[in-house]
Amino acid sequence: MGFIRNDAGDMIPPFGGEGFPWIGGDLQTIRHFLRDDAPPPPPSTEILIDLDDGDRLLAAFHAARTPSSRGCIIAVHGLNGCMDAQHIWWLVEPVLKAGYSLLRVNMRGAGPARQLAKGTYNARAGADLIPFIDTAATHDPDAPIFMMAHSLGGTAALNMALEFPDAAARLTGLVTIGTPLDMVATAARFNAPRNRLYIRHMLDGLKDIAATAPDLADHYLQASKRARNVYDFDDWLTAPLAGFASSDDYYRAASVMDRMTDLTIPALILQGSNDPWVPASCLDLPRPKDAHRGTSVVVTRGGGHVGFHDRQLNWHIRATLAWCDAILKRAG
Repeated sequence: MGFIRNDAGDMIPPFGGEGFPWIGGDLQTIRHFLRDDAPPPPPSTEILIDLDDGDRLLAAFHAARTPSSRGCIIAVHGLNGCMDAQHIWWLVEPVLKAGYSLLRVNMRGAGPARQLAKGTYNARAGADLIPFIDTAATHDPDAPIFMMAHSLGGTAALNMALEFPDAAARLTGLVTIGTPLDMVATAARFNAPRNRLYIRHMLDGLKDIAATAPDLADHYLQASKRARNVYDFDDWLTAPLAGFASSDDYYRAASVMDRMTDLTIPALILQGSNDPWVPASCLDLPRPKDAHRGTSVVVTRGGGHVGFHDRQLNWHIRATLAWCDAILKRAG
């Protein structure tokens, strides 16, 4: 029950443990996939963003229900996800009920935005998140902006915050959920034989993205068809398309573990101790002197990968909103 590490203290609610029947890291991880029961989001404002290279990004904005918005939360999905992923849909009602607005985003070429971009996203694609900060500021003027990024999207968000500190300074805080800080270690864990069903599912999704990418060179399409696992796909497609010589080079360049002390904005890192995909390497990070200003690591006992399903489900959403509230209270 509870936490293995909790730098955020009483800024967040306690984690009551894995709720029956979702016991163990695997069931925690696949609960939303099995049930597929997230409430569909209410109507939103569709937003198209033109990038300098000709690609376009797609997002959906939900205005706060309160007369005055408490802030805007930018929701970033994980690998093979999109703004309509289950873990994103589960966010909508709690965020709006808490008085925040919400910007659901598609990273480059993800989901319904596939045909809007020739390029695809990766863990180093932090620059692509900056236009979403601009969009949040435009649609919720003067409101504090938070970014809540899941899994690989969190790695991209952290790379953005580290490589573009001026853009990151516009965020009041950043929350990552089940995020690979060490991509080398994560690749080794994810591609382990015990994860063969996950590998097959993830690889099928990656191959579908490649097959539907506009004007993708034929040698990449053929390489995608030959890929036997995610490591092959990253070696033959993700890495070269992102400008890296190999998957190993890409993993090393995308890893943020050794740079986390350079973060200049408040951050909350949420990780499950039994995540079958991402090792809890964040346990090695130094503890913050001030949880309201530094990087707070929280590792729950159990929780799986972007699971955290206690009796109320989605503890990480409640923790994120409580943390945002605490950051705003301290700032105000």
